[in-house]
Amino acid sequence: MKAALKRLDSRTLAVILIGLALVIAGLWYYFWLKPTKLRIQELDQEIQRLEVQRRKGLTAKRRLPQLREQIAALEAEIQSFLAALPEEEKFYEVLDLLAKNARETGVTLKSLTRSPSKSEIAEVSSIDVSMRVEAPFPELYVYLKRLESLRRYSSINGITLNASGQNQVNPQIGANMTVRFYVYKGPRGEEQP
Repeated sequence: MKAALKRLDSRTLAVILIGLALVIAGLWYYFWLKPTKLRIQELDQEIQRLEVQRRKGLTAKRRLPQLREQIAALEAEIQSFLAALPEEEKFYEVLDLLAKNARETGVTLKSLTRSPSKSEIAEVSSIDVSMRVEAPFPELYVYLKRLESLRRYSSINGITLNASGQNQVNPQIGANMTVRFYVYKGPRGEEQP
């Protein structure tokens, strides 16, 4: 082989070496430089994504004491809510409250039905009371406001209104509504978590 290389003139040898250098440079570019550049771009994007997450994490870390206070306040509200709920259904008290408020506000209680309902709150059961009442708007409005502020925790879940005698100045309004009353069924006092 050395003899064959000695017979090559310097020009041919230079062309072969230049060609070989170009092939090596091409291989270096395609197999090392190009993948390295792509990896650097991927790492830059990953750094940017992680930087955004880091900023969010630092913001959350700064808000953590405030969130803990809010959670503690909400847990205290839940405990206060549960403590204020009656332990027994005592439906006669519910009927008495509804009838008494109807009499005091001038609302006519036409019908009333009771049905159990499913509560979304653990250890709390609920009762739905569907009723139909009639009254002019001012009296009906006062009655609804009183329902909102009953001593027992309750919520008005649905109401439909229809007016009769529409040519009158203050027509009778019929209202069909469902009021949900809550009852606590869990442990009281020190047993409660």
